[in-house]
Amino acid sequence: MPKLICLTPRTLIENSIEKQFVNTRYLKPLHERGMNTVMLTLENPNLESILEMCDGFVVTGGVDLNPETYHQKNEGLSKDVCSRLDAIDKQVITYAKSHHKPLLGICRGHQSLNVFMGGSLIQDLNSSGKSHEHISDHHTVHTLQNRFVKLDSHIKTNSYHHQAIDQLAPDFEVFATHEDGTIEAILHKELPMIGVQWHPEASPLSEVSKRIFDAFIKLIK
Repeated sequence: MPKLICLTPRTLIENSIEKQFVNTRYLKPLHERGMNTVMLTLENPNLESILEMCDGFVVTGGVDLNPETYHQKNEGLSKDVCSRLDAIDKQVITYAKSHHKPLLGICRGHQSLNVFMGGSLIQDLNSSGKSHEHISDHHTVHTLQNRFVKLDSHIKTNSYHHQAIDQLAPDFEVFATHEDGTIEAILHKELPMIGVQWHPEASPLSEVSKRIFDAFIKLIK
């Protein structure tokens, strides 16, 4: 029986009509590994009944989290925040935690994982003189040995974010950092939860991306 991966939605407005979506590039690496996929939707009256059907979760990239979710004020550094997206990310992460279900957080999803497990974010890296935006393939990341993902000690990734982890959530450990010290990947010390700040789905043929998705599928199987 194929496993079912549930993905968090993101939103856009076209012709004054809101649409919920998941980028196809998140789905393809999962389908290629034999997984079925379904997009979760916002504001279900009983989301947990849907989550019970899921074997694992992908919390996708997207706009900034509201700083109120990690007890800070938004003074204009966090952009396009959406409480409804924050709510579903939190619900999914909380469910995965309590039921020990595998979860992969990507970019915003990596940040959501940290925040809703008890950590905080840097609201704007550019304010501290660091730039991690619009980098397609030459972002240098240093990795550490870990129990989930086997990577070379130095890898090249993409980078499309202006926020990053500040205070690491309890019971998590860092397994990848940028040269400037920015946290690039985390994992839970006991639960099957992984977060990566870059977008492995954007370069699915790279060896790094293959290993990320392979490790996630192994946790599910």
